[in-house]
This record gives sequence, C-alpha cells and structure tokens, in this order.
Amino acid sequence: MRNVGALARREMGFYFNSPVAYITITLFLVVCGVYLFSMDDIHTGRSFFEDNEASLRKLFDVIPVIFILIIPAITMRLLAEEKRSGTIELLFTMPVTDTHIAVGKFLGGLAFLAITLLATLPLPIIVGGLGNLDVGALVGGYLGLLLLGSAYLAIGLMASSWTDNQIVAYLLAALICAFFYAVSGMVSVVWAGAKDALAALSFEGHFANITRGVIDTRDVLFYLTFVVVALVITVQSLQARNWK
Repeated sequence: MRNVGALARREMGFYFNSPVAYITITLFLVVCGVYLFSMDDIHTGRSFFEDNEASLRKLFDVIPVIFILIIPAITMRLLAEEKRSGTIELLFTMPVTDTHIAVGKFLGGLAFLAITLLATLPLPIIVGGLGNLDVGALVGGYLGLLLLGSAYLAIGLMASSWTDNQIVAYLLAALICAFFYAVSGMVSVVWAGAKDALAALSFEGHFANITRGVIDTRDVLFYLTFVVVALVITVQSLQARNWK
C-alpha cells in the first residue's frame, strides 16, 4: 500500500505542480456555473430562475457529458506519456508491481477528480440559499458523479495503457466513455427490443438512479465492478511487455 500511495502522490504532484490542475478546475467551474444559472435546461427549455426550483438536477444532467471531454484529457498521459518518454521503464525497475502502478495512477486521478467536485460546492450553497434544496438528491448526485467519474478514469487509464500517443489515448477513452454512457439510447433507436437488456450496461441509467437520492447497492456495485475490470485489463496490458 505504501508503494501505491507513493505513486498516487506522484501523479497528484504532476497535476498541481503544473498549470494543468488549475486550468482544468477553473474551466470546469466556469462551465458549470454558466450552464446552471445562464443557460436553458435541455429538457424544459427554461432557465434556472424561470424554473423557480432550488435544484441541481440540471447540472447533474450535463456534468456526465462534460466529464466525457475532461476526464480523458486528465488520464491520457498517465501511461501513454510514460511510454513515449521512456520513464515507464524506470517505474518497472522500482520495487512496484504492475498492479501497484495501475492502482496508484488510478487513485491519483481519483483524488484529482474528488478535489474538482469539492470545488463545485459553492454552487449548491448558492442554490440552497435561494430555496429548499433536496439534500438527499444532492448527496446522491455527488456520489453518482464520483462513481461515474471513477469509471471514466478507469477507462481512460486503460486506453492510456494501449498506446504511447496521448491523442490516441484521449480519443479512445472519450469514445468508450460516450458509448457506455449512451449505449441503451443509441441501440434502442435501431433495435427497440434491446433497450432493457442494454440499459444494464448504460452509465446513464445507473447514474440517473443514484441522482434520485435513493442509493441502490446494485448501481454502486455496477460502477465498482466496471472500475475493477478496467484496472485488470490495464494490468494485463502492462504485463504484455513480458510477452514480446
């Protein structure tokens, strides 16, 4: 665990010792604030003040889509850049296993994601000051974002382990995240009978359940299982160097 923690701190140091973290978090907050208070809801067509409701539902609807663009940008360098620069060979000479590397880098990204979400807390405070905010839905929304973001991070790390090109890693991660987020809706357009079956694989469906404020262990286990599977694939990808 000490090695995993050291790797996670190493990744956090990279983010916050460069402008990457500050630019990403600032842009994310600006986009969220502008969308919440200034733009019309994609479902109702009304603005926040026209809805006359103290709710962050509108924000929770759009952040998963924003994550598809932002999180792959955070993860694309985790392994791809290490491969390109050759520093990954230095990692392999250290007393760490491939599992340590995968989990450590994932936890570093997860810590960055958690800090980014914490930075948005002024938004619910402002909304709560304007009316009665549903605390259950708020907690469910943030838990859902953390779980969904974790799955995106695991996908991004997995994609980064497949290539030494950051752009390729970004595109692969974004495409896979987008697919799993909207899979039930996309396929049902062509084959309506598959909608219910594929809903079980849809990030959007499980996220929507959690944001209602009723935490179902099946939804939580879905995301945790997905993270574990993606990390296992990442480890296998790292170990593939021994097969060459």
